[in-house]
Amino acid sequence: MKRFVFISILTGLMLLIGSVSRSQTIKFNPKFDAVSEDEVKMTTYAPDTSAEALVIYSGFRNSTYLTPQGEFVVENTHRLRLKILKEAAKDLADFQMLYRTDGNMSEKISDIKVITYNWENGKVVKTKMSKEFIFDTKFSESVKKMAFTAQNVKVGSVIEVSYVRKNKQYWDIGEISFQGEYPINCKEVQLLIPEFLKFNVQARGLKTYTHNTTYEAKSIALGGGATIDYNVVVENYKVVNVPALKAESHLFNIDQYYSAVEYELRSIQFPNQLPKNFSSKWEDIDEQLFNSPLWTELNSSCKFKKEIDPIVNSGKSFEEKVSEIRKLVCSKVKWNKKVKLIPNSSSSVLKDASGDNADINALVGSALIYAGYTVYPVLVKLRSSGFLSEFHVSSDAFDTFILKVIPKEGKSVYLDAARDEAYLNVLPDNYLIPNARIIAKGYKSAWTNIANLSKNLMECKVDATVDEDGMLNGKMTLTATNGMSYMIKSMLNSFEKEEDLYSSLEGGNSYTVTSVSPTKAKDYSPKCVVNIELEQQMQTSGDRIYVRSIIESLHPDRYFKSEDRTLPIDIDRLSTVTYKMHLVLPEGFEVEQLPSSATFGTLQNYFVAGVSYILSEDGKSVDVTYTTSDKALYVDPADYKDYRRYWQQLVQTEKETIVLKRK
Repeated sequence: MKRFVFISILTGLMLLIGSVSRSQTIKFNPKFDAVSEDEVKMTTYAPDTSAEALVIYSGFRNSTYLTPQGEFVVENTHRLRLKILKEAAKDLADFQMLYRTDGNMSEKISDIKVITYNWENGKVVKTKMSKEFIFDTKFSESVKKMAFTAQNVKVGSVIEVSYVRKNKQYWDIGEISFQGEYPINCKEVQLLIPEFLKFNVQARGLKTYTHNTTYEAKSIALGGGATIDYNVVVENYKVVNVPALKAESHLFNIDQYYSAVEYELRSIQFPNQLPKNFSSKWEDIDEQLFNSPLWTELNSSCKFKKEIDPIVNSGKSFEEKVSEIRKLVCSKVKWNKKVKLIPNSSSSVLKDASGDNADINALVGSALIYAGYTVYPVLVKLRSSGFLSEFHVSSDAFDTFILKVIPKEGKSVYLDAARDEAYLNVLPDNYLIPNARIIAKGYKSAWTNIANLSKNLMECKVDATVDEDGMLNGKMTLTATNGMSYMIKSMLNSFEKEEDLYSSLEGGNSYTVTSVSPTKAKDYSPKCVVNIELEQQMQTSGDRIYVRSIIESLHPDRYFKSEDRTLPIDIDRLSTVTYKMHLVLPEGFEVEQLPSSATFGTLQNYFVAGVSYILSEDGKSVDVTYTTSDKALYVDPADYKDYRRYWQQLVQTEKETIVLKRK
């Protein structure tokens, strides 16, 4: 279900501020409950007729003020006027807000107003949301969730929302986005910041907004006749006619490409006082984590000493010992499929026999330290969370951690211990980043590249025969190594029903699967083998049979249809895939035509491919070899046309046919 989710650190769409430019496409009155007939009667947005919804007006006003008690209080006013243009956008009527309830971090949400406007029987009909549709529930120990739904929403509705949010989190202006998956007719943002607070500001994406700064004089009575005179810095942002930036295929995170500004508190300085600085260095973050459960749980006493001693003394290799210790821990604690940075206490995790990946990594790390290895946590910001920015120096910049295990002799290995489908130096594609951070107490922490820790290979070998009626019967053997093994095992283990697995394998291909026999699909190992028996009816015409030379579709033609693309392409992982088919011809047939062998790739050779066709000397069989190699994880938009051309060549190669003719 699509939702607008309001969270304090993501100031997203919203508010009520002054005048409206004359240049936006849709003319409107910014006052609440001043929706016009034209807005309600509108059926399509001319600049983007594909738009499912339109943000007619969004406003956000962040006002920080100083109380007589010397505290900063923040009042955020949010406004949204949204037009529903297509059925798929009706879920946008559902709203959620998470807010904190713990002591000085507590927040209060008030003045919620929601109105839906529809054109019915030649007039605008308003439906106000009553308070009974506001649900305030516990989300966690220190967080509650407020949810509400606009009423009587249909295609053509205009939804208007307004609310106020108060807290004392003056440091948390966070990120303000001026772009999203729906076009924005007009958005205004106003920040009122007392001069005592100094923020660093970073812009991101295209500069779609206008910005100006003004100042207001303020005075506050402190009691006893004392007052403080100070200035408020007023930052005004505005955008009009901002096109949607829609998610595209092969992209881990679109938010990082939206036009936006981000604020981070740098210092506080009151009159006649020294400034209090808040800007951090990554070394400061390391120190914070050394004093957190991440470090203490990882370096706590091992809970499995008696069981680990035989593994340590087994005489097996370093890799085998690490794998067995990991297996031992995972036999006692099952992964709950959650990914976190800070582990819980080992006693509670062992009691529950279940934990997130941070819990399991901490237990495995502690066991490996007991076994005599050096173990460091490696902090990871997932690719789905966007780029790691030097602007945002905080432990919050990271999503989770993995382990680096160093033997006394030999090469170190990395692992995320929770995943059965993975292995040493084999990580999910979401983890493959160039800037993970190793934290080491007593040594200098360092950045490390974990994007390409292993060679990821897959061979698809097909032994097939085709009869005189064009029916192909074959056995396909998939042999996957490292990252490709992780991919195949994850796919196989995601299906509970055999028929669903068969349907998935057949998807995008024209063959029918008759049996599947995986080997090591559930093993913690670097390799996986899958044997697939299949059949496929080839096209026939008169005395000719047209055999697909590559029966496994590796590059679907549904991708990269557009001639242009403004967003980059993310590649899952560096890999080499080889397809080999040995095709035995039916009796009484010969090869009339073979496709041409070829090599091709992108201009910079980051992506290359080659295909060859060899007819046996006796003319009874054909061998096809097709190899693709991805040597980069990223394609810049400037190189999109070149990559698209390459992809189209791959698609065409996979459609080539071998023509057989009756003798």
